[in-house]
Amino acid sequence: MNNKPINYEDWLNLGRVIIPCYKGKPKKGITGYTQEDFKIEKDIWSRDHETAEIALRLDHDVDLDVDNELIKTFIPYYINECGAVFGRDGNPSSHYFWSNKNKIPFKQFSLPEEFQRDYKDFPHGAMLCELRTERKRYTIVPESLHSKSKTNVKWEKFESIKEYDGNLSLDVGKVALSTALTIIYPGQGKRDEYCTAIAGILLKNSDWTEEQINMFISRIAEAANDDVKERSKKGSTTAKTDRKFGVNKITELTGYSHRSIQGLFNWIGIFQDMTNQISKDMIDRIEEYGANRYNVYLNVPEKDEIVERKIWVDGESLMNQKVFYDKAMSQAKAWIPRQKAKQFEEMMIAKFATRTKSKDYVKEAEDEAWWKSTFLNYLDTKGVYTTKDQLAIHKMPYYNKENNWIEFDLNNFEKELAKNRVTMKRVDLCRNMQTYLKAGKYKGKYKDKSCVSWKIEGEPTDSNKIIWEGEAVVIDETAKNEDE
Repeated sequence: MNNKPINYEDWLNLGRVIIPCYKGKPKKGITGYTQEDFKIEKDIWSRDHETAEIALRLDHDVDLDVDNELIKTFIPYYINECGAVFGRDGNPSSHYFWSNKNKIPFKQFSLPEEFQRDYKDFPHGAMLCELRTERKRYTIVPESLHSKSKTNVKWEKFESIKEYDGNLSLDVGKVALSTALTIIYPGQGKRDEYCTAIAGILLKNSDWTEEQINMFISRIAEAANDDVKERSKKGSTTAKTDRKFGVNKITELTGYSHRSIQGLFNWIGIFQDMTNQISKDMIDRIEEYGANRYNVYLNVPEKDEIVERKIWVDGESLMNQKVFYDKAMSQAKAWIPRQKAKQFEEMMIAKFATRTKSKDYVKEAEDEAWWKSTFLNYLDTKGVYTTKDQLAIHKMPYYNKENNWIEFDLNNFEKELAKNRVTMKRVDLCRNMQTYLKAGKYKGKYKDKSCVSWKIEGEPTDSNKIIWEGEAVVIDETAKNEDE
């Protein structure tokens, strides 16, 4: 199509539905224009509506209607080729027009009401742009008088009305998000953290590459009259850091609510589930403190800032949503929005997989370390003898010098555990002996009789020591070897 449509005949020849308007509204007496079968024939237009404004009903087309001038800054970066662009004096290039066979839905991109201090001076206030479409909506087309001015709408470019090549809703979302983030761009002293937070959100929640994030942020910085060079590598530098700022940081820097900031990023398809995302942002990271003990760091909203608080939990609490939320409330005074159980589990699995180890990690609290320490105390208390009758008759630990191992009676060790109020099923005791102490059952003999024991192999050093697991076990020399 090379001949641009400029009158009612052209539009009717294109098979479009048009509505006669006056000052932007359907003329008096025009009813039923949203009905599927609505139509005014050419002869009726010629007789009754030749001087009327032409409103194109948008059941076959989509109109990107630009209300905020900043939107135009970002359109060249994210909107693919458009063959039909129009506007008017005072607001040129304010309409981008495509065919809508793919049924792109109507969508408005408007700033939250709480942003009023930042948008109050714009002519259209909170409204940035809209994808205007569907049968109940229309737009005044070129060569008609604009309803809010005394100038005609004009084609600025017309090649054809074609289908959009790509995801129009997503691409307009990028434009609108860029505009919104420019409008709320903070002042000096906060800008670096603000851009870092944008990068963190996109790194954690989108499939954008570092380079795409670099360009996205640098364009916003340029539109906000910030130092582009300082911000142009934010995607790359933020990706290398252990901790990445997010929505909470933007909330802290701007004073706007968590929900409103997330709403902006919804425009590009992330943070669709508000409750789930708020919980993910509040539960920051997990740190391993010791055996089955964890520090969980929470980002807690408090007045006009986000404060970090830490709670102390065991592994069972990490896996139990109700218990975890109870501990968050009691220890950190944090109200976490309640997720669905599956979402909570998926989130905690991911955060647990990336847990770090505390610089104050208590090695002694590990099960292996505890069992090793307890067994060494047992040997120290009972002594380790070089005569096997101490094992066979008195159930005391025995050092087999020839094979460099220690033999001991499991029942005797179990009684020592009981004195220290440690009780467990026999099967668990055997498992722990094998797992943590590297011990094994040994069917030995004493004076041609069976002498069943458990043994731990070690490395000899001198006449009165054996090294086991890096620790020296002292041998009792007061008792002579049975063969001497």
